[in-house]
Amino acid sequence: MKNKICAKREESIISELSTLYRQYGYKRYKPSCFEEYALYQENKDFLIGKNVITFSDLNGELMAMRPDVTLSLIRHSDISDKVTEKYFYNEKVYRQSSGGRNYKEISQIGVEVVGAIDETVVGELTILVCKTLETVSDDYILDVSHMGFTEGLLNEFTSNRNQLSEYLRTKNLHDFYSLAEKEKYPKKLISAFETAVNACGSPQNVLKSAKLAILNSTMRDAVDELTALFEVLDEFDYADKVNINFSATANADYYNGVIFNGYVKNIPHCVLSGGRYDKLIEKFEKDGGAIGFALYLGEIERYLAKDSESIDYLIIYDGKTNLEALKTARKLRSDGASVRISTSISVGQIYKELIDLTEKEADE
Repeated sequence: MKNKICAKREESIISELSTLYRQYGYKRYKPSCFEEYALYQENKDFLIGKNVITFSDLNGELMAMRPDVTLSLIRHSDISDKVTEKYFYNEKVYRQSSGGRNYKEISQIGVEVVGAIDETVVGELTILVCKTLETVSDDYILDVSHMGFTEGLLNEFTSNRNQLSEYLRTKNLHDFYSLAEKEKYPKKLISAFETAVNACGSPQNVLKSAKLAILNSTMRDAVDELTALFEVLDEFDYADKVNINFSATANADYYNGVIFNGYVKNIPHCVLSGGRYDKLIEKFEKDGGAIGFALYLGEIERYLAKDSESIDYLIIYDGKTNLEALKTARKLRSDGASVRISTSISVGQIYKELIDLTEKEADE
């Protein structure tokens, strides 16, 4: 099957996803472009980028251009553990470029569920994650992890937590073994850590290994939740598009449950991420939980741009074939094709098929 990322534009992806989210009962959230800088300063570890664009308003208050939508939604929404609220957004965010020399405007579309969160909510949202990636490309993979498993494991170690967390994230068993020998870690801890590092693959296989590595109730609850989640994904035919990868972690000050990282073929970056972040709700002194994800169109726009000038047909005509060119183009467009008519081939023009009506006339 053709990789759909080559045939879609950013506008098409946004349109399809907006329709999809509304179909699932999500309502559009529209935040302000500006927020008080203090909101991001106090939660800078939640942000992908730490630097934000700031300015003083007419009252002298320090404001910021929005680098994130989730924080605005949580701050301004009424959240209760008795009610489930479902939102989606399609917004621009403003972040420092990868080179760090300037800022850029990035398109971002995402989903947030706040309030009462149960296994059904988590299951439906994970299905939406898969459908979102599927909208970008047929060839995608979703890495799923659970903060309960990794945090439960790290809590068994009495020291070197940050170091161990980095070894887990980078799958660095070599340095872990050196530390284990120095600290004289018991065999069961070493074995459990090895399992977490090496556990990456199909849910069925990884969960079997994870169950053998359980050291406490936190890890057990995480495995049980993942098991229930993958039963749902299997029922909806998404299990074969998902890997469990316990080396995928998030900030433990904010995230506490399942986390997602989505990838599509030919793009060497994560294009979607998210997870459950009840701890952020607690920081705002609100009741309930939260789970969500964002698709980073900024990460894929340059790959989409490679095909942005591509058309299905280029028709070359001259003064004697202009009417035929218009009629041919009309027929092709009625079949859904993109068509450009021209008297010559422009430099850099990308097309799938050339129809040269001047050659036809010359042959006659």
